[in-house]
Amino acid sequence: MRFNGSTIFETISIISQFSLIYLINNNTKPAISLHSIVNIPSMKTITVGFPLIHLTSVDSTNKYAARLLHQEAVSEGTVILADVQTRGKGQGDNIWLSDSGLNLLFSIILKPDFMPAHKQFYLSMGVATGINDFLLDLGIQSQIKWPNDILIHEKKVAGILIENTILSQNLHNSVIGIGINVNQEVFPPDIPNPASIKGETGKSYDVLHILEKLLPFLEKRFNQLYSEDFIAIKSRYLNCLWLLNTRAVFTDQQGTYEGRIVDVAESGELVVLTSGGETRLYGLKEVEFSGY
Repeated sequence: MRFNGSTIFETISIISQFSLIYLINNNTKPAISLHSIVNIPSMKTITVGFPLIHLTSVDSTNKYAARLLHQEAVSEGTVILADVQTRGKGQGDNIWLSDSGLNLLFSIILKPDFMPAHKQFYLSMGVATGINDFLLDLGIQSQIKWPNDILIHEKKVAGILIENTILSQNLHNSVIGIGINVNQEVFPPDIPNPASIKGETGKSYDVLHILEKLLPFLEKRFNQLYSEDFIAIKSRYLNCLWLLNTRAVFTDQQGTYEGRIVDVAESGELVVLTSGGETRLYGLKEVEFSGY
């Protein structure tokens, strides 16, 4: 399927009713001994899904979310859901193709302004693991293909596109685009190795109900992120990572070689250890899996 000094703004390319709980306790601090040195985690918590904007058709839910952020004040946790996208976005120049009404296509608006820009890949890890946990709750075993594709039996069932706006050295706004194949079973021939939830379980699903079931799993990961529990997020991500510590064949600009994925750097780079003992780090589309 095609489809993580001075003030600077930069954009980077990574109906049901739901309640909203948005609590900031920045002015509420527990009593602390003057001799104590502690790290107080962020007290901000978030529930996603209200308001929920349901569109019959849109060019891209990510683009719609970006326009909302540019034109008016918008609540953190807002979800934009579309039955169909005419210009669905994927990583780079890729597009996300989906038949109307069959699949889950939506974007979430977050404002994680506490997070340093160099840690932004934790947001991608949180979203990917949230989707993985949701599928597991449905009885479906899935894996995460770096950086954030979701696989069922090595076939892509979901993709993620996160676009962050950076203010100075921290994230400012984040638009999280998610596409999940729910009921679609027939795909265009030029889409490699697609999968869907129905294709795995044999059941049809109400797309809005699937969204309602999914959001709490994402919310859990967002709240881990907002409490700066980065260790838990990365641990779960690595536990779900496709090919982790598996001998495989990779191809990069230097050629083809045997190695294994051993880690993902905090910056989001994939860490591969070659059979010769060399450690190589890769950004997006700098390495390809070529076989076992």
